[in-house]
Amino acid sequence: YDVPEGRCRVVYNSLDLLADLSEDVKTISREIDILSPDILTVYAGRLTPGKKFDKVAAFAGAIKRKTEKTVKVVFCDFPCMDVDANTYKTSVRLTGKHFGLDGEDMVFTTDLGYPNGFPRKGVLDLFTLSNLYVSPSYSESFSLTLLEAASRGNFLVLNQAVPALEEIGKQLNAYFMRWDARNYGYDTKEKYYPSEQAYYEEHGEIVVNLMRENPVIRAKTLVRQRYSPQWVWKNQLEPLLS
Repeated sequence: YDVPEGRCRVVYNSLDLLADLSEDVKTISREIDILSPDILTVYAGRLTPGKKFDKVAAFAGAIKRKTEKTVKVVFCDFPCMDVDANTYKTSVRLTGKHFGLDGEDMVFTTDLGYPNGFPRKGVLDLFTLSNLYVSPSYSESFSLTLLEAASRGNFLVLNQAVPALEEIGKQLNAYFMRWDARNYGYDTKEKYYPSEQAYYEEHGEIVVNLMRENPVIRAKTLVRQRYSPQWVWKNQLEPLLS
């Protein structure tokens, strides 16, 4: 075309991952950025303290503070009579902020038009985009959600003190941390030295490095971040117009 090489630019083909996902996920994407963050965590479960939503927020916050990665958390919660929902959600948000998240880094789907819970297909679609699954749950008999997250290629961080999570996690090569747990006939109580914040930051840095070194996780994350139509427009096309 007789165009000087200095005027040529590279423009990627783009992959619109959202196009083939459910309308519910598209709704969520209008409320929180689920394409560009370095770490995207999706946690689904009954909104009860036993599921330790606050520990998910705390660990995500510690990762952000320690590694300076962009981190987003989507809580796919559904109602539970164990606790006042608004009170507990406020507590989770405050915990996340204390450990390093900003307010806009966390959303609950019950606040986004899904008061009775987020559709199951939507949860699976979100796992398609996410890259980190954290389960600090106080007790589990068998975690189907864990299998769903694993099947969508998420890095797994599980509560080793829960026998069911340890059993499945060993088979799935999960990364283990320790939180309070209910075992057979007794409960465990974890103590962190020098602090819970330091414990999360230490393990958060290790997890981020393992995710970076895992070729499947790295590829999945880069495809979501750098080959979306939004990224190609903002970084490769729009500059040509200025």
